[in-house]
Amino acid sequence: WEGLFVSQHAWDADNGSDPQPMLSAEEKQAIWDMLLVAYERKCPVFIQSWKDRHFHYKHCTIRELDWEQRLITYEEPLGGQQLAIGTITSIYMLD
Repeated sequence: WEGLFVSQHAWDADNGSDPQPMLSAEEKQAIWDMLLVAYERKCPVFIQSWKDRHFHYKHCTIRELDWEQRLITYEEPLGGQQLAIGTITSIYMLD
């Protein structure tokens, strides 16, 4: 039975590990392509991102792309926010 359970140290927040999802080059390219299309169309998107060991979800519209700083500025009901492109794990256009 012990083999079916994950030991407590694997879940210890102080162990410094960050189980951030690893994306393939193809997946990263697909995210970049979708960002560009969504920005050009100004259509609503659903974004999943990774921060502080958790997934975060946003339903928003991309207002600005800053390729040099690798940031997007998006608009959601609570106002404009910025998000690092490297934290995005998936994006879906809703139109």
